[in-house]
Amino acid sequence: MAVHDEPSVDRDAGTDREGSTDETAHPDSSTRREASEDGFLGNVEFLTGPDPNLGSFLLVVGMVSIVFIALFQLTLPTTVAYLLTAGVLFVTVISALFAFLLDAFGYFDTPEEASKDARQQRSPDAKPWVPAASPSKPLPPLLNFDADLRAYHAMFDGDLPAAFDPFLEDYRRLKTNTRNRPSIASDLRADLNPIGTLFQPGTEGDRLYEDISARLFRYIDADRELATVDRVTFHDDDGAETGVAALAGGLGRIELVVGNEGEAVDATVVVEFRDATGAVVASRTCDAGYVAPGASRTVDVDVFVPTEAVRATTRLQSTEVQRPDAGSSRRIVEP
Repeated sequence: MAVHDEPSVDRDAGTDREGSTDETAHPDSSTRREASEDGFLGNVEFLTGPDPNLGSFLLVVGMVSIVFIALFQLTLPTTVAYLLTAGVLFVTVISALFAFLLDAFGYFDTPEEASKDARQQRSPDAKPWVPAASPSKPLPPLLNFDADLRAYHAMFDGDLPAAFDPFLEDYRRLKTNTRNRPSIASDLRADLNPIGTLFQPGTEGDRLYEDISARLFRYIDADRELATVDRVTFHDDDGAETGVAALAGGLGRIELVVGNEGEAVDATVVVEFRDATGAVVASRTCDAGYVAPGASRTVDVDVFVPTEAVRATTRLQSTEVQRPDAGSSRRIVEP
């Protein structure tokens, strides 16, 4: 069995649909670095929220502590109130120390990074959809909106309206985060609504809006399989393309092309040979291996076609490397 990678300009995670690149994609190495860099700090995001700030975190801790202390002092007996208040103060101190520890690790935004990002967005020549502080991770083609944002940027002479700000903020977050992209994609869809109100139906801006919206919905829809078997062909000993029935009772070669519009997956294709009644008479499993976002792989396999076979179906089994969201899709090959 031979497996071949087939890079495509339209499927390149770091290249938009016009063929230009805003930043360099680092497929496997960046994924491994992300696991080591974000291992501990990524696990505390559920406490601090995205884009955390040290001052805001300490303010929330202080406010919550005051509320609990006031509640205990006003509603409970003195002895119990003092004990619970001491517990609250202890938790407050621990939370503050935890926050300063995170700050020492560089988890919270620094004023230098914030000012750098602000300067980038104010510059007419800047690309506000490109993260300034963190390296970008490869994007699936469905989520690569660089070309659309570049068109909007030119449409407004480099000064995008404030309605774009929430979308740009979440899009930068999407580019630097591969762990919860479905959730971020949902946020992007909500951020898109104010942008849609800026354009009249049928205009270029409205067309871009509808395109981004459709791609976000397709990615978010968990029932749709983004890795698919794009092409299935059978060949005889001479390499000529032929039907399944013509190879019945002998050896042939099957060529499969697996395409991926979603996150990176490990893909396996099951080829099922069926008789005239549709019953499965034999099957062959073909391992396509790792398929990167926006990439495709060609698998060549020599197979024995049963005498009873008149057609074949393929079933793709894929497991996402970052987000285990396995599914299957079926393609029928007629004789």
